[in-house]
Amino acid sequence: MATPNPDGEFDWTAAEAEVSDVVDLGNARRRRRPENWSADIDDEHDVLGDEPLPVDPPTPASTPTRRPIVPAWLRSAGEARALARWVVGHYTHVTAYHLTRIPLYAGRLAFRAPRGLLRTVAGTGQWVSDAEGLPVRLAAVRREDAEQYLKLSRQRDGRVRLRMLVLLASLALGAFAVTALLVATPRSAWYATLAALVGLLGLIGSSADKPLVDVAAVKPRVRKLTADVLMRAFLAAGLCKADDPITFPSPIMRDGPGWRAVIDLPFGTKADTAIKKRNDLAAGLDLDEVQVWPERVRGTAGSARRLALWVADEDPYAKPSGLWPLIAKGVVDVFEPFPFGEDQRGRPVRLLLMFTSLLIGAIPRMGKTFAARLPALACALDVLVELHIYDGKGGQDWRAFERIAHRVGFGVRDEVVLALVEDLRALVADMNRRYDTIATLPADICPESKITRAIAERRSLKLWPILVSIDEFQRYSGHPVYSDEIVELLTELCKVGPSVGIMISLATQKPDGKAVPTDLRDNIGTRFALKTMTWQSSEAVLGAGSYTAGHDSSRFQRAHKGVGILLGADDSGAVEEAVTVRTNRTPLADIDAVITRARALREAAGTITGHAAGDQADTIDVAGTLLDDILTVLPAGEPKVWSETVATRLAELRPEVYSGWKPEQVAAALKPFGIPVGRQVWGTDPATGEKANRKGIHRDDIAAAVTKRNQRRRAA
Repeated sequence: MATPNPDGEFDWTAAEAEVSDVVDLGNARRRRRPENWSADIDDEHDVLGDEPLPVDPPTPASTPTRRPIVPAWLRSAGEARALARWVVGHYTHVTAYHLTRIPLYAGRLAFRAPRGLLRTVAGTGQWVSDAEGLPVRLAAVRREDAEQYLKLSRQRDGRVRLRMLVLLASLALGAFAVTALLVATPRSAWYATLAALVGLLGLIGSSADKPLVDVAAVKPRVRKLTADVLMRAFLAAGLCKADDPITFPSPIMRDGPGWRAVIDLPFGTKADTAIKKRNDLAAGLDLDEVQVWPERVRGTAGSARRLALWVADEDPYAKPSGLWPLIAKGVVDVFEPFPFGEDQRGRPVRLLLMFTSLLIGAIPRMGKTFAARLPALACALDVLVELHIYDGKGGQDWRAFERIAHRVGFGVRDEVVLALVEDLRALVADMNRRYDTIATLPADICPESKITRAIAERRSLKLWPILVSIDEFQRYSGHPVYSDEIVELLTELCKVGPSVGIMISLATQKPDGKAVPTDLRDNIGTRFALKTMTWQSSEAVLGAGSYTAGHDSSRFQRAHKGVGILLGADDSGAVEEAVTVRTNRTPLADIDAVITRARALREAAGTITGHAAGDQADTIDVAGTLLDDILTVLPAGEPKVWSETVATRLAELRPEVYSGWKPEQVAAALKPFGIPVGRQVWGTDPATGEKANRKGIHRDDIAAAVTKRNQRRRAA
């Protein structure tokens, strides 16, 4: 820094070197002024000698952001109505509440008036007797300071005489006024005066712990968000200091059913830090954290230290959510976001499922199935989407989808699990075919090597979107025989399937590493965590880092059904961008109405296929053909054979169905028919030539099972 030279004159050479440090201050490019710089330099221009520096025109980065002329709540009809409802409802209730309690307040005043009279008399006596000076006089006595005591006593005597005169004059004036009032005014004025006197004495007789006026029960604890209230909260949370406070770049205002404040934290304090301290802010505001919602302000109007804090008047999730907007009418384009729910302020939240996969996790009875059905219903209203629906529970929740689904399965019976495995195998094979097909398309039709709606509409290409929705996934991923293969196939589909239109939606009440293995979970781009029991379960759904970022679904209350943390709905995948959503409601009766409408749309478009079309030939029925296939690969001359041999021959017979089968799969597939598969069979290993006893099957058992099956079919 330039300083005066030894002669006391300013060193202009050093100063000229320092002014090269240019600082952008908005519309003018000003230079840092060194110490002892002349105060006569103009604040609007930098001057070297007598020549002002040229002023550069403002750049987009330096142009200040213009605040809207019309407030946000006036530009939105919904927010304006919400504000009007709050104002009218709040003050109407408060007025009516207190009007009905006027007799109660009058009774309290009358009851407290005697105490007020006693307090008035006692206070007046203390004032007249100069009681406030008594401690000082007693202190002089204790010090045995006679001179000081006599001086204080004389001062006290003079003060008492003066105050006694004032009191007597006041009493005489009051008596005259009362007499004049009694003589010159009507009786109603006497009552009014008496009531006013009683009311005044009642107020004096009130105590702080028993206020005269009750508080209306419906008032929120923070009726109005103020700068002082926020300052207290941020100080308590350790986000600012008394000598380095928060600032407010825009006024605090009503925003829907709550208050919104834009806050600049002290320099160096990040908004992300404040978001992670949401609970601390709620404690500083003396509210439940479900009413406190901090978020970043981004873009040119924001910064890394700018925070928008919305404080709800009441628990925004204490009331049920609205119905799904597409129940009665409307269609969906699965390539665009569709309605999924509402945020804490009642604003719609949309979900984009195309080109991603979805994982939903929650404990039972918290809305997991309701949330999983919404993407399936949205896909149902797009006639291009082929639905594959599996419900591990097997109740009524998903039965309506049988009317439009290409594949369905309910429960975890062996034949259902086997059908799921075969379906996934076929989808992996179809995924590879889709990539081969896309590779042949010209760049002007498929510029990004992934399907578009125009491509999907070309039925000849067979590239329409496919949704695989599996509820209670933990029952399939925990299957004793097929669990590994199911997880492996789904992982492959989640890795490379989205680009060719294959969407996966998994819902589970056990979101741990066993039910949803890490390799599968890490390839799912969109997560939705409803109420969980622990923060570890919440992080298992949302991914590593979600808890430290302030997202913990275990903090939801039992009453918050259908409320969860949604991550990746905007295709960002950033943990910091997760939002809390209350899903739209879809009662079973309304689901049936949506499916009926979807069925009609698909019939008109000619896209009813598979199970919904009643095409049993197109429906995977391994259980129905397995026995015949085994008899085909076991000639009559082989009464007994190893299970591994049967698996090998079946794969050679129908590779598209039995490829990859092992003895375990053969045993699981034969179990529903009551065929024993644990018998020891003596045979020769064709690879080594060694003879051994291994588990196998008897051809007679298969033939007997086929006979029973045919008899049942003829009887039916």
